[in-house]
Amino acid sequence: MEFYVDIADLESIKKVAEYYPIDGFTTNPKILTKEAGKVEELIPQYRKFAEENDVKVFFQVTAEKAEDMLDQAKKLKAYYGEYLVVKLPAVKEGYKAVRLCKAEGICVCVTVVHSMTQALLAAKAGADFVAPYISHIDNIGADGVTAVEEMVMAFENGGYPCKVLGASFRTADQIRRLATVGCQAVTITPEMFDLLIAHASTDASMEGFRKAWKETFGEKQVSDFIPE
Repeated sequence: MEFYVDIADLESIKKVAEYYPIDGFTTNPKILTKEAGKVEELIPQYRKFAEENDVKVFFQVTAEKAEDMLDQAKKLKAYYGEYLVVKLPAVKEGYKAVRLCKAEGICVCVTVVHSMTQALLAAKAGADFVAPYISHIDNIGADGVTAVEEMVMAFENGGYPCKVLGASFRTADQIRRLATVGCQAVTITPEMFDLLIAHASTDASMEGFRKAWKETFGEKQVSDFIPE
């Protein structure tokens, strides 16, 4: 499974990457508004980070017509090169833009997906990723994980090399369930990375190790016992 950081703040991305293996980071227009006043500075910093760490950066177009989406995608591709994934919305103009972008060799993610049929048409159009919003799907009375399972099965049955990029999570268990149904990627907040490894039993075991060691060896470390 590929893991992406769902945030535009570069320092937060770097902090996550310091501790966890990541495949890149995802942005959208709303996320970028949180960095208002710094976006022009961040654009080249994103590229530098992607190049130095060999990770992908996802940018969503803001145009509403397919030809304008293509124009924005081409400019982003020219700047970010192989590290770019362009996000196109799962709307009529977006589906047209998928084929236009693929004809130009641009990696595409169809985003704001809320149904298997939206995802299926995106895969058929040539999208490299589809991004279903798991908690949003739950909110409308469906099951986000089941929807992803259906997408994965449909892509396999149809022979589409499109990956499912799960987004919008409330719990770590949603990610666990996605992994078991074959979801290829997720994009999550920095806080969710910490939740994925958090476990009370692990903490209790580590406390037991520390207590036993300190009672026996005090402040010595295991490396202190290596002969010189």
